[in-house]
Amino acid sequence: MVGVKMEVLDGLLNDLVRGRIKPYELEQRIWQRAYKNEPDKWLDANKDASLVRLRFLEKKTGKRLENIEKAYVNTADSDKKTTGIEQQIGAATVPLGMAGPLKIHGRYARGEFFLPMATSEAALIAGISRGCRVINDSGGINVSITRDVMTRAPLIETPDIEKARELTAEILKKSDLYNDMKRAAETESRVSKLLDIQPFQTGRMIHIRFCFQTGDSMGMNSATKYAANAIRVLRAKYPWVTLKSLTANLCTDKKASHINVLLGRGKAVETEVLIPEKAIKRYFRTTPEKMFELNNLKNYKGSALAGTVTGFNANVANTIASMFIATGQDCAQIVESSSCFTHMEIRGKDLLFGITLPCLEIATVGGGTGYGTARDSLDILGCYGSGEPAGSNARKLAEIIAAAASAQELNLLGAESHGFELAESHIKLARGK
Repeated sequence: MVGVKMEVLDGLLNDLVRGRIKPYELEQRIWQRAYKNEPDKWLDANKDASLVRLRFLEKKTGKRLENIEKAYVNTADSDKKTTGIEQQIGAATVPLGMAGPLKIHGRYARGEFFLPMATSEAALIAGISRGCRVINDSGGINVSITRDVMTRAPLIETPDIEKARELTAEILKKSDLYNDMKRAAETESRVSKLLDIQPFQTGRMIHIRFCFQTGDSMGMNSATKYAANAIRVLRAKYPWVTLKSLTANLCTDKKASHINVLLGRGKAVETEVLIPEKAIKRYFRTTPEKMFELNNLKNYKGSALAGTVTGFNANVANTIASMFIATGQDCAQIVESSSCFTHMEIRGKDLLFGITLPCLEIATVGGGTGYGTARDSLDILGCYGSGEPAGSNARKLAEIIAAAASAQELNLLGAESHGFELAESHIKLARGK
């Protein structure tokens, strides 16, 4: 069998180089020729296809890509006969570190958690670990999820503005049409529930924002599918409705937007912790008053002057990005998931600190959550897979990420309010000077 397989792979590589076949055809051809369509050999065929494409790329570039080859991660599904990603050649690697533990008081995340963080940036994990120590010494951080919704917003066209007005009003009053669309949206779902339908008229056009609760999946794909089912019902009742696009940017996905701040997308999470004055002086060598002043000057006045849309914080994107990569999230959604408002109040001599994350889009099933090290990282957090009840694991992960972002935000503002520490720590940890 080994000899037959190598003969097949060498032949397909030769065909690929000569342009006789396309790179995306390799999995099926290898499965058929080398493994005779044996069901339990689909994963092997995918790994072989990845290697053939890598050899093809090496021939084309004249480079030996051994690190990419060593980092292969299986993304295929033998039951569905899917490849996971298309035209795989191996995997990219990012250093994975551990911060914490962090004491969290949430509805879903309760206890102390070590935080897996994938990053190439020196000082990030050291900084967040110090933030964790400050929070732990203050008794832990309270976390609360206030919204849980995934959205998809198709765009439809009507014949004139009056028809658009009438249709918008019909949906808003939760008429029979609204209920028919809701039933259609939920018919094929095992977990997802339609929470609301929100129409927004501009001229003859209507953006219809469907709001779903999608369990432990991030839910963007299912929201698209179920929204499409609802639009079919709408067009059946009103044939004069034209679908312009199943998604038209009012969702809003992978872009910073104020609608996500106001109406939510993913998980909206609040955090809060009272930091005693003595802890701030001990760890940051500054005062609550200086940190409060810096938060106003930097995160609100500075951000407003810069014209930010949703970024009224010091740098939560670092934590969001590192934990997204570690746990297999959709990294493009770091854009809106990093929307954050950092709050500080002086309470007596102490500092009341917290953040608002209005649109944290995460999952514990689907996407990249089950591949390679992502599953291990979710296991570290006790979040992998479907929760009981549905959605509880994803909410637990959202609470942990929000708490982690709070620790890093607290530490960074403490460091920045103490003069040159930020620059000095980065130089020392990154350059050894």
